[in-house]
Amino acid sequence: FGFLACNTSPKQPDVIQLQWSEGQEFHLASTQRHVADKTVENSVSLENYTGGSNTFTERWTEEAIWTYKVIDVDLYPTSDDELYQYSISATGNQVPLSVIKVILDPSLNNDAQLLELDPVYYLVFQQNRNRLAGIIEFLNVDGERVEKAYSSGQLNRSWSILSQSNLTMIPTYLAPFGARWSGGDRKLENGSSLSAEKIDDETTDVYFRDEMGGEDVVVRYEAGIPWPTSTVSDNINVRLVDDIEIQNVRASLPAMSPEAPENFNYRRALKSSFNMDRALTLNKEDIENEGFIATVYDEYKPWAGAWWPLKKGELVFGYEDSRKTYSERIKEKVDPLKLEMDELSKEIREIKEDNDEKKEKQEKYEEKQKEVIDALVEFYGDLQTDLDGGKIRIEDGKLVKDAVVENEGEEDERTIPAWDYDINELSPMDKFALVEYLNGNWRNSNPFYLSAWEILNSYNPGGESWWGHCNGWAAAAILTHEPREAQTITVDGHDFEFTTADQKGLLTESHYSTYSKFYGARYNGDEGDDVKDLTPENFQKLINYYLREKKVPFVFDTTATEAVWNFPVYEADFIIEEVESETINKVNVNTADLDTLVAVEGIDETQAKAIIAYREKNGNLQELRELSDIEGIDFENLKDLLTIITAERQFIISATVMLTTDNVDADHIDSEDEPESFNKTWEYTLYTDQDGLVLRGEWADDEKHPDFAWVPYQNPRSADSNGSENPYLRYKSILQNFGKEIEK
Repeated sequence: FGFLACNTSPKQPDVIQLQWSEGQEFHLASTQRHVADKTVENSVSLENYTGGSNTFTERWTEEAIWTYKVIDVDLYPTSDDELYQYSISATGNQVPLSVIKVILDPSLNNDAQLLELDPVYYLVFQQNRNRLAGIIEFLNVDGERVEKAYSSGQLNRSWSILSQSNLTMIPTYLAPFGARWSGGDRKLENGSSLSAEKIDDETTDVYFRDEMGGEDVVVRYEAGIPWPTSTVSDNINVRLVDDIEIQNVRASLPAMSPEAPENFNYRRALKSSFNMDRALTLNKEDIENEGFIATVYDEYKPWAGAWWPLKKGELVFGYEDSRKTYSERIKEKVDPLKLEMDELSKEIREIKEDNDEKKEKQEKYEEKQKEVIDALVEFYGDLQTDLDGGKIRIEDGKLVKDAVVENEGEEDERTIPAWDYDINELSPMDKFALVEYLNGNWRNSNPFYLSAWEILNSYNPGGESWWGHCNGWAAAAILTHEPREAQTITVDGHDFEFTTADQKGLLTESHYSTYSKFYGARYNGDEGDDVKDLTPENFQKLINYYLREKKVPFVFDTTATEAVWNFPVYEADFIIEEVESETINKVNVNTADLDTLVAVEGIDETQAKAIIAYREKNGNLQELRELSDIEGIDFENLKDLLTIITAERQFIISATVMLTTDNVDADHIDSEDEPESFNKTWEYTLYTDQDGLVLRGEWADDEKHPDFAWVPYQNPRSADSNGSENPYLRYKSILQNFGKEIEK
């Protein structure tokens, strides 16, 4: 790597520390797992099909390359500076800060969705311990520059909610403080742990738990490098990119001369930041009131809708028996092939090991897949050709094709009967594809492939009963207002009426691939899967953070099984009961502040500062006997007064969450006050420290709780990279036709 970092010896000191120099620049490439959706198969293209070798692999986003530039080191802000509070250590002394600016350089990225957001981040570190004190985010949203900021004040502890979670789209994972180059296991103050494994004299892997989502994370540190060289978790993969690759990427992309990002006032943003520490606690008032209710703002309540089961294909074949649509003409031909594919898919999933039998079935699956593609390309290609040539036309509100005589005068002469379809009774996708055709919004592709793609990738007549569009609906229900009345689109003098069900169906499909944050991991029933990985303490943190503090909804998969049932949560009612627990009447030497330590008999201010300085240099004490290593401390006189074990309080929690339902008719409209919903009650025990800081938790029933959570926050609408899973459904066109005001 071509970095100019200060040298970091893996032996002296043994505690892993990153070091930066002002002006230093490095690059991280990251990719994130797609939100768990209807099935295990991935989508394939109708055009340039080269086989389905990736059909059964995991779905991840394309790599984004982030540029990290150190803009400040050894920063000692003055007392009137917004950064000042983050530079004060547990001893009351001022420690230096570092600031890293993160941008998405257009000369290294061609993802129009991300570039449209023009993201800029500032990371504020306590330099002496690499503790991330603040994150400031700036994004373009609908032409406005939006800023968010997060901060933490618990910088005297080994773990940090900002460093041991990934709240934003940029990589921020760093190992808890105290990990050693030499390896070994360490217990943290909140009960979690880290494990370090020495690879060689200059390389160490550190394993720890995401403090927000409960998943396992491993980061690789290499001596002299300003950031971990790789980070792997269930939901994000990150790698440090060397200078040679950066040069090659720049050479491979079109020449660009991006303007330098504006120098935003990140100090002002940090001043009004959201304190993430609040998301981790049961506060005194809640405990005294024996509970609380968390709810979103009324205007952010998600709307109820249909989940559009994949066995029926109603978005393309129609959702009412009385309505007829032109795509039904291909259904009879593709149904037998799709049924064979679904059966093969089931057999492939049941074969856990890669072997000849599995390979043979995958090849057969691809053969059937190619037959479906050929049939769809022919059918929808003929449709476009006939429209271009006038053989199919729109008249009197109908799509019409006259009878056609083939091989006239020959022995095999036959007449293909005429047909017509009411344009307002077409399925949502057939109707929208026709509008796109008339508008000319299809460029060099066939606009009717909108329906073809859906049949190929999201129609499973022989699939599992639970497969559906629930993740697309959940994201749309959170990010858009409910369509409450029909809309008419007039093109070339023809009026197309889109019912509320039509609009909801198109919004559902177009929100299949929103930008989202994922917490926990999907349980597939495979060996190594942890059915409890969205732990109760992280469930509590998510509710506190999103519902209570930010007052916005998010999504739970409500069952800890292989099936995925995504539902938006918008309200939670908590009953809290504290029960007696054995607490130790000693001062915790790892978490005590300066005043608490001075109050201990036999410890003066100088000795208290020495203890805190030891923690800040070496991490939290793993054994009380380590006090003997601190000059001026009499371990024998203090061993009965201090402890490294956190005194725990115990709370029995019953959480009843309100979830918007997708089990309504396609044309359902919510009441003005409340969406159609249902509730679930999950019970668990939380253990906190004396101040209510959540340490750990236990589900009352290992199988009755949510599996994972995710938060949709932006649906890209750029013309070049439209954000929809279906590449022929342009979200920008939906907004142009139905109005941008549909977005929340």
